[in-house]
Amino acid sequence: MLAAGASDQKAWNQWPQEHKPWEVEPVLKGPRLSLLAQVAIETRNRVFAEASREEGDTNWGLGCRAHERFCYALCKLAEGSESPWLRVRREGLSFTTFVEGVPVRVYRGSALRPPLRHVRSMALEKRVADDRQLALFGDPDAGRTPWFWMMAVETFDDGQVRRVVFFQIDETGTTRNHWEPPADGGLFGEESKPRAPRRAAAPTAVDRTLPLPV
Repeated sequence: MLAAGASDQKAWNQWPQEHKPWEVEPVLKGPRLSLLAQVAIETRNRVFAEASREEGDTNWGLGCRAHERFCYALCKLAEGSESPWLRVRREGLSFTTFVEGVPVRVYRGSALRPPLRHVRSMALEKRVADDRQLALFGDPDAGRTPWFWMMAVETFDDGQVRRVVFFQIDETGTTRNHWEPPADGGLFGEESKPRAPRRAAAPTAVDRTLPLPV
């Protein structure tokens, strides 16, 4: 999804030959992913719009604040009765969203150069889960190459959001199935109803750890 006011209205369709997320994982519906993207755009752009550079605000500090607000907004969204499809997990500096059990790792950076540290972390989590499944039921996915979903939040030099891209990546860094929600938010609909809680300011019981600086 391109941030409001961006000039490149065709960028979201630059990977026309790839599968849409919901064609690979039916639970990754367009309105759900559009909502996650909109939360990222609104929370980050609000922080940077309110920045006071003359008083010492830097992109690093603002990025930390934007990440904290984004995590808090998703925690509140996950607690809402209208978004039972969303779950979040925070462990130390790690923050992962789950869409009906499908993990989607969010990071700030280019979709063309995803940080492999996130992939390694997700791969480790999957191996732990697979070991548990193997002990209980055998391993039906043995030999298959795991693919992980990521959400890249790309930014301009001033820190505000340029676009959001969802895609899959494997442990070698190979990517596929890139998709940007449309800039006009046309895929929202029913999934957009829980957006109001993002403006709350009180601490959430779900979030008791520090954010990952971005």
